[in-house]
Amino acid sequence: MARDTATARLSYLLDPYLPSRCVVGFYGRGGSAKSSSLASAAAEISHSMDASTLWVSVEELTDWIKVRHIKIGGMEGTLAVVAAVASKKDTQGRVVASSFNVYEHLEPAIAGAKAQFEGIYDPPRPLRLVVLDTAVGLTTWAKGESPNDDASVKRLLAYLQALAERHDVTIAIIGHSNKGKHDHFADTVAGASAWTNSPRLSFVHARDRREEFACVMQVAKSNLTQRFAASYTTEPVHTLHERAEGADSVLCRVNFGEIVWGEEDATELYEAATRRQNEDEEGEGGGGGHKPSVVSQVVTTVTQMVHTSAEPVTRDAVHARAGREFSRREWTKVDDMLAMASFTYKVAINRGTQNRVLYERMP
Repeated sequence: MARDTATARLSYLLDPYLPSRCVVGFYGRGGSAKSSSLASAAAEISHSMDASTLWVSVEELTDWIKVRHIKIGGMEGTLAVVAAVASKKDTQGRVVASSFNVYEHLEPAIAGAKAQFEGIYDPPRPLRLVVLDTAVGLTTWAKGESPNDDASVKRLLAYLQALAERHDVTIAIIGHSNKGKHDHFADTVAGASAWTNSPRLSFVHARDRREEFACVMQVAKSNLTQRFAASYTTEPVHTLHERAEGADSVLCRVNFGEIVWGEEDATELYEAATRRQNEDEEGEGGGGGHKPSVVSQVVTTVTQMVHTSAEPVTRDAVHARAGREFSRREWTKVDDMLAMASFTYKVAINRGTQNRVLYERMP
C-alpha cells in the first residue's frame, strides 16, 4: 500500500536555518562568523531539541571547538569532535586536502558519534547535526574531479544527502568565498556553482560594513521556503589570547537578528550591509568630474526607454536592457529623482496588475 503523502511534513532542527535530514551550505569570506553561527546553533539545539552534534574540522583546534560549545551554553556531552590534519593548501592558503576523506571516513564517524551519545544521557540526546569545516578540505577528490567541477560537487552533495537521510541528521557544510566583485552575490562562493545550487538550502555570509562585529547572511538557494536574509552580531565568550595593544583573540557566539523575508527585501538588506561607503555616496554629493552614479544611469535608461516605446516600461525591461538587476533601495532613489524632476524627464510612475510599477510618458 502506498504511503499516505498527505502526512509528509518538513521539520527543522533550528527554523529556518537547519531543516532536518538535509544538506545545508554555509559560505563566506573569513571573518563572517560562519563557524560561530553553526556553533551557536549546535548549542541551541542541545537544549531545544535535546540533540547532539558531530563537528569535523580541518580549520580549528579541537579544544577551541569544545570550549566554545560550552561557553556559548551548549549542554555537556552533546558535542563530539573529529580533527583532521591539513595535507595541501591552495595559493590563498585554504585547505584543499587533509587526512580525512568524506567518502571513506564520514559514515564511520557518524556511527561512532551516535553510539557515543547513546551512552551519555538517559534518555539519550541523539546525534542530529553534523558540521563539515570545510567540505573542500575534508574531501579526497578522485582523479579528474575537483571542487571547481559541477559534476564532482554534485556527486559529493548527493552522497552527503544520502547520509543525511540514512542517519536522520542534518549535514552543514562550510565553504569559502572569493574576493572581488561578482554579478550575483552567490557567485562569490569559491568553486563550482553546484556548491550553492545543489543543496536544498544554502547561505552566503558577509561582514556588515556599517557596523563593527556585525554580519549578514542571505539565502542563495532554497527548495524549502521563500528567500530570506538575516543580520547577526558576534559576542566574545572566551579569550584565547590577550593583547595590551590590538584586539584580543577570542571565540564568539552569534546573536541572530530579525529575519527579512522575500527576495527583494532580502537582497536589499544584503546589499545595504555589504555596499562600500563610496557606493553609498555616489550621486549624493557635489563636485564635478565624478563618474555618473548607478541611480542617475538608471534614470537615463528609464527615460530613454519611455520616450522610445509605445508601451509602459517595466523594471524587468530595464534590468534586461542594463544586463543586471537593481535593488529596491536603488529603485526608490530612481523614483524619487524622476518624481522631483518630472518636468525635465516627463516620466509618470503608475501601477499595473499585481501592483507592478510601470513607467510611462507624461501626456
